[in-house]
Amino acid sequence: MYNKPEELKAMHKYSFLSALFNLVNAIIIGYVINTRIKAGTYHLYLVTLLFIISAFMTVYITILYLRKLNKIKKYCKRYGVFTFLFIILFGLHAYICTGYTADIFTGEKTVITSEYSTLWGYFYTEIDGEEIHLDIPDETIEKLRANDYIDGQEIYNWNTSTYYYKKKAHVTYYPHSKVLKDAFIEN
Repeated sequence: MYNKPEELKAMHKYSFLSALFNLVNAIIIGYVINTRIKAGTYHLYLVTLLFIISAFMTVYITILYLRKLNKIKKYCKRYGVFTFLFIILFGLHAYICTGYTADIFTGEKTVITSEYSTLWGYFYTEIDGEEIHLDIPDETIEKLRANDYIDGQEIYNWNTSTYYYKKKAHVTYYPHSKVLKDAFIEN
């Protein structure tokens, strides 16, 4: 009727790991999904670190279940369901974090253009048919808006909803995660 000490130890370890996994899950979902404006390379490394921690914890929880907890007949199904849910949540973490991890290895991309829009609080342009939409900080938007429009009648491109400026903007970002690295107007 009572559990053996090694079974209790395994159940306590599983409970502790479950709580930590849920904390990491809350940080990943709360930070990555709810943080709209991301500027700086540290975002890539922070999200990748959280993803790696999530992977190790998922593996450890699964091994703990397969080695110890599935042998406890009274709680076998309960721990099996929770382990399955942790694996599904890890799949969600992989879906959310893969772009950040990929950007560490593939690097940044730089756009140099004099045709862009910052009207709605984000940077937008089209280059070779590819739409680039980046949520960027307000101070960066103000720097890009300080650029003067070109002299002439056609300062707005109706096809792409962008404006023509005198000087080119250099915007460096990470293409998978849409994290801004740097943006400036050339002199």
